[in-house]
Amino acid sequence: MSIKVIATDLDGTFLDAKGEFDKERFTTVLNELDARGIRFVAATGNGMRRIKMIFDGFLDRISYVAENGSYVLDQGKVLVHQSLDREDVMAFLEFFKDKWEDYHITVAYEDVTYTVSDRFGVDTFTGIAPEQMALFQAMLRKIDSFSDLPDGKIMKLGMILPVDECDAIMTDFNTTFSGNLIAVTSGYGAVDVMPRGIHKAWGLMQLLERWGVAPSEVIAFGDGGNDLEMLELVEYSYAMDNAPDKVKEVAKFVAPDHDQSGVLEVIEAYLRETAN
Repeated sequence: MSIKVIATDLDGTFLDAKGEFDKERFTTVLNELDARGIRFVAATGNGMRRIKMIFDGFLDRISYVAENGSYVLDQGKVLVHQSLDREDVMAFLEFFKDKWEDYHITVAYEDVTYTVSDRFGVDTFTGIAPEQMALFQAMLRKIDSFSDLPDGKIMKLGMILPVDECDAIMTDFNTTFSGNLIAVTSGYGAVDVMPRGIHKAWGLMQLLERWGVAPSEVIAFGDGGNDLEMLELVEYSYAMDNAPDKVKEVAKFVAPDHDQSGVLEVIEAYLRETAN
């Protein structure tokens, strides 16, 4: 097995339950990957503001498939940054017009995220380091109605759904919504709404084609519904032990739990087994 790229989701996969990772251990791994010419890609639904906090000290050594594939960077060089069609955004908001607050719907621009919910606070999330949550809170703005949204590029739509209703709500939206959007979940009720055809696999392919790398030369890790296309794309796909069954059914292998640094364990094992 000859690997040229390693791609990993972040929350629930590379990061532990506190939204952190072992930086000293990762430094050792990344140094060895660099020495062998193996590229490391963070593939996530997160935007670059949080990613920059997570990978402070490593930024220019990593490539990124951010915002579920709509924002792709090759070691600092932006390759793709797609915004949402405003007509689709308005149709999405009309679809959920009675649930804006109940579903904690957010509309994200590059520098600010709008919500109508009074209850959209830190208790909505788990697994995010305090300083990263503070950044998110600083970008959040409450407005009375989404009809008051300003002009400008809309980069992302989000929802926080009741966990036990999440799949049913997404299925209903994805089968009945007439616009060019699809809802995907990263787990725990967190949902991103993306243009159809844009996902982590699409974003990763922008990098692979640029580098001349085939999917058969890639290891990928994930734990959520927004990782499925990426896991289906590559030859060596790992679901985390903490992932739901629907993710494990797609992946070829299972990595140890994210709280056990499962991604690093698998990479370290590969490096040992292929050492000269």
